[in-house]
Amino acid sequence: MILKLQPLFFDKVWGGSKIKDNYGYDCSNQTGEAWGISGHPNGSSIITNGIYKGMTLRELYQSNKELFGNYPAKEFPILIKVIDATDDLSIQVHPNDAYAKQHEDSLGKTECWYILDTDPDTSIIIGHHAKTIEELQKAIKQNRLESLLNKFPIQKGNQFNIYSGTVHAICKGTLLLEIQQSSDVTYRLYDYNRLSNGLLRDLHIDKALDVITVPDDTLSYQKPTNLFEFYIVHNTKPTNKTTDQFGDYIFILEGSGFIGDIAVSKGNFVFVTANYQYEINGDLKYFLSTIK
Repeated sequence: MILKLQPLFFDKVWGGSKIKDNYGYDCSNQTGEAWGISGHPNGSSIITNGIYKGMTLRELYQSNKELFGNYPAKEFPILIKVIDATDDLSIQVHPNDAYAKQHEDSLGKTECWYILDTDPDTSIIIGHHAKTIEELQKAIKQNRLESLLNKFPIQKGNQFNIYSGTVHAICKGTLLLEIQQSSDVTYRLYDYNRLSNGLLRDLHIDKALDVITVPDDTLSYQKPTNLFEFYIVHNTKPTNKTTDQFGDYIFILEGSGFIGDIAVSKGNFVFVTANYQYEINGDLKYFLSTIK
């Protein structure tokens, strides 16, 4: 079964209009995130076709686990979103599963980024060159945390792996696709003294310092294949496929065509149910992910 999904949109202080402009979605000019494949309690994507039209992915997962290959977890395990950063995101870190379970009753958050587009001379923050937690604490107290952070130039098509415990920040001028564990837990270390609704946004220094990896000064080139896998596929001719045992999760990066008899185009999110044979037609580039 092939199910198209309507994203949930979230306005952010750093959000913009690229999700609306690039993909034609009916969302605001302050949209920071579009949760396209999500079963999270804070926002679940909505099925737009077929017999389950109008249901959320979360509801489908809870009521029809066989469509997901009877995946052995209470909660749907991944979240795929588009992020538009027209300003810098906070410097942040996410906990691992054990810490998140104990302190937040949540999964941890390891994530991967695929860069969809950038402004000229855009960079991204991943990791730091502090040697000890004490060095990080001192830099935070002296308001010079940014001096310890690693910045890397980015361009369209780059891919980065951000494991739990890694300090990171998406920077101004970045449009990216993120696949992550289904978690909404973020610990902010620094937010540029930025206001939201007239108030400084909360920081979470103590919890962040609990979970930060030290040292952490090199990029990880190892995808978290124990959690999920993903590929970039360029389709140019009719292609027959059989889904993964837990289903295929697709985002159309470029072009248009058909998945089965369902028309798809740039910006569409699609779930193809477990152990299902289907055909992809058309000249299109897509992000294909599976869960482990």
